[in-house]
Amino acid sequence: MATTPRTIRFSILLLGFIVAAMNLYAEEPIDASTQIDAIIQLDLKKHKLKSNPPANEVQFVRRVYLDIIGRIPTDKELAKFYSDNRKDRRARLIDELLDSPGHESHMFNWLGDMLRVKDDYYRIGKTWTFHTWLKSQLRENRPWDELVHDMLTAEGRLGENGATAYLLRDASMPLDSLSSTLTTFLGANVACAQCHDHPFAEWTQRDFYEMASFFGSTAFERVDTRKPAITLRDKNFSKANLVTLLQPNMERVIFDSTRSTVFPEDYAYNDGNPGDKVSHRFIRWDGKKGAPLTDIRPQQLRNHFADWMTSAENPRFAAAIANRLWKKFFGVAVKEPVTDLDDLEDATNPELLRLIAQLMIDVDFDIREFQRIILNTKAYQSQVSVTPAEGEDFRFSGPLLRRMTAEQAWDSIVLLLRGPEVDQLKTDNAPMMERLVFPFEFTHDRKGIAEDREKILDFAKTLLPEGEASNGGGGRGLFMNSSKRKVKRRGEATWLRASELPQPMPPTHFLRIAGQSAREVADDGSTEGGITESLAMMNGEVIENLMSNSSVIKTAGKQKTQIDQIGFLYRTCLARIPTKRDTKQCITALNQGLELGEIVWVLLNSREFIFIQ
Repeated sequence: MATTPRTIRFSILLLGFIVAAMNLYAEEPIDASTQIDAIIQLDLKKHKLKSNPPANEVQFVRRVYLDIIGRIPTDKELAKFYSDNRKDRRARLIDELLDSPGHESHMFNWLGDMLRVKDDYYRIGKTWTFHTWLKSQLRENRPWDELVHDMLTAEGRLGENGATAYLLRDASMPLDSLSSTLTTFLGANVACAQCHDHPFAEWTQRDFYEMASFFGSTAFERVDTRKPAITLRDKNFSKANLVTLLQPNMERVIFDSTRSTVFPEDYAYNDGNPGDKVSHRFIRWDGKKGAPLTDIRPQQLRNHFADWMTSAENPRFAAAIANRLWKKFFGVAVKEPVTDLDDLEDATNPELLRLIAQLMIDVDFDIREFQRIILNTKAYQSQVSVTPAEGEDFRFSGPLLRRMTAEQAWDSIVLLLRGPEVDQLKTDNAPMMERLVFPFEFTHDRKGIAEDREKILDFAKTLLPEGEASNGGGGRGLFMNSSKRKVKRRGEATWLRASELPQPMPPTHFLRIAGQSAREVADDGSTEGGITESLAMMNGEVIENLMSNSSVIKTAGKQKTQIDQIGFLYRTCLARIPTKRDTKQCITALNQGLELGEIVWVLLNSREFIFIQ
């Protein structure tokens, strides 16, 4: 198009507006946190509501410790905060906590619930490489779009590439896997469209299969390694140990040129026939149909899908993770449920949802930076609100009063048991999987693997601990070095943060009793509480240990006077100093024969401990 004097004049005028806007921004910068507060204030005014008063320092400091690193603060951490007289000490504390090891642990728990992270996947075996990979992404603060892109495009063996575990999780149910992916990362309510046109949304069954076609040439090999293990076993290695050896090698994600997506046998719509090959086409959020994609190499289909999903131009991707993080801090999302963003205008505050989605894009999907913005809002730093009546929208005059999650309660109790060292205690079982990876090519076919029997068993022998008998030993040491055998014992060895324990814990463990997800369904953790949790808090094994031989009791016992002891316990358990009445009641109790551990018991069984104010 030719340049005319009119277009030149318009360009100059536009440039002048941009420069003026930049100068105005430089003189009166409006940060992202302030923008959020402004939108919330407009909404509150519209509904004739007021924001809550600012949270006091006690409420703030305990809240940010629980929300950012997943545990209560220590006495020393409180003292450090209160000794800082700078006006921006709250912002500085937020920065410090976001960069701490505790934040990595807390976020792993949060993502574990969302992504259904488990130690073992059915017929796949151990997934420790996935745990280590996910924790490394959090430690390095990988942008959310890159992290998700890597999970969707990961290839290779599970023992070598932990990110493959995401797609292997539902390897035997590829359509369910796609549905879960779209729901988790886009808030797209598509489950019904697997079988028929969605009755309440714009999704059709054809839409769903066209999206599934981007995974049509991918093989998610979830091999039942019991059969090849039977083929390989001998007097030196049992079937069970060969299953353990084969799983990190045979469970993999690969390109398979012989595979493609076709319409199901019961496809009943006139826009396609059962058995027809499905074209590749992305859903559009404006209700229109995009053109089929015909020029993509089959090997690049998943990459193309991941590019589309994680793009800043995809309005659902940024909105979905921003909405989830908002719920993490406020107790309720801007758009509920977080798994259904089909109608963004149906949010409690559509303008707020649009803003936080745009902010996620503006920070290049930096999850840590996005959290920093939310945490520095006046809305977050306001006093809490109680849950509104059923059917009444919550308008974010402050966060909701929330119970601790199971992981927050456990990590806080473990802190009291062991002290602040708990943040530094890390477990990494991935090396035990990685050492099992074959350093050679082998036949992945279940029947043909017998051809590689000799070199597989020769490699297995190198994994045996030195001195272990090979005849009849069954290969007991395949998963461990002789000097580092795993010992199951109760006590201090089990007092680790939730992120460092098996995922998930057994049903009888405190974590599960308190609401930790079984990781079979996404976002299944509970904060409802109940009789079983109350009993565990009153007389469970963990509390018994806490009352007798714990870091908090030992440190309290070193205080000079009863008043000092009581003050230490209140600061440590509740992040505040005791009132005169509190102190008097505790001293009376101590003089009547109660012990310090029993005062800790009372504090931990109070509503003030278990709720985040």
